[in-house]
Amino acid sequence: MFISIIKIYPPTGSEHTIIDVLESVKVAIANLPDCLECSVALEAGEEGLVSYMEQWSTREALDRHLQSPLYGRVLEAMELSRALPEMSFFEVSRIGSLELVVGVRVSAID
Repeated sequence: MFISIIKIYPPTGSEHTIIDVLESVKVAIANLPDCLECSVALEAGEEGLVSYMEQWSTREALDRHLQSPLYGRVLEAMELSRALPEMSFFEVSRIGSLELVVGVRVSAID
């Protein structure tokens, strides 16, 4: 699985413009078979920081998306940032869930 996380710092008052652009991308990719998840969030306490996350099943799917005209809209939203946007890509090889938390907490008690 491949995860992309982007943090955009919108100028005061333009948060919703950026969110609208990213939400339109989210709607467009939601039904793509290799898109596992996509989310847009306005974070509290960060002067309107907008976080955008995508999860893709394969590197090929991520690459196709990055090359698509639709991803150009994400880049346009990033250009509106008042500070340099942060962009991170992660390749996930293992995924844990509640069992991971339980295992760690139980071993800490022993």
